[in-house]
Amino acid sequence: MVGRGLLAARVAFALAVVAVSWTSLLPPADLPPTLGLSDKALHLIGYAVLGALAVLSGLRWSWALVAVVGLGFVLELAQGALGYRSFEWRDLAADALGASAGVLLTWRIVEEVRQRRSVRAQEAKRQRRRERRQRARNPQPERPMNPARAAARKGPPTWQVVGQRQGTKCWLCGRRTHEDDRQRQPNGTYRLGATYPTVVYVTPIDRGGSYELDNARVAHRHCAALRESDVGRREYGTPKRTYG
Repeated sequence: MVGRGLLAARVAFALAVVAVSWTSLLPPADLPPTLGLSDKALHLIGYAVLGALAVLSGLRWSWALVAVVGLGFVLELAQGALGYRSFEWRDLAADALGASAGVLLTWRIVEEVRQRRSVRAQEAKRQRRRERRQRARNPQPERPMNPARAAARKGPPTWQVVGQRQGTKCWLCGRRTHEDDRQRQPNGTYRLGATYPTVVYVTPIDRGGSYELDNARVAHRHCAALRESDVGRREYGTPKRTYG
């Protein structure tokens, strides 16, 4: 697709060709005011503008120069054929000089801009390569996750983990828990008794508590069930083993 800048340059070049052709073929009496400029100065300026626009419209400098000088030559021939204008070599020379100046100067500027853009693009590409190599040699360590989020992702801790830190006595009634208060079932699972240890939370999970170890305690299954039904409960009695 043609960029907006290139499209605008091509439209301007086409309009400039029309304007120069129109003024070149008008009778001398109908020519617009020259603002005090000589005929040769107008030729220089007009064809310098045409040359610059030809380069900006995407033509290579050599083709742009041939096209603009060729236009001047054709218009001079047309003037000689009209009768009220005449073919002049000096006008053609002014056209060629102006076209050369506009084409070569604009081409030089365009090439300089392209080279600078190319240098910046190459440098940016090299910089991205250096950054990739640097990341490959020194991978960034993972940022530590928020402890609460990490605990939530990890899930609730087991009573064994909590017991290693907080002890295995029931946090609610103060009596020891019994890991062997369970009974193996025929299918290989265990039925847990009333004094088997489980995990309770100082601040319940459904009230905004977290799974962090600081919020976890070991308790009897019996006491945990009573607290679940009444969080504010203070007396839990002395639960008895379900299995001997």
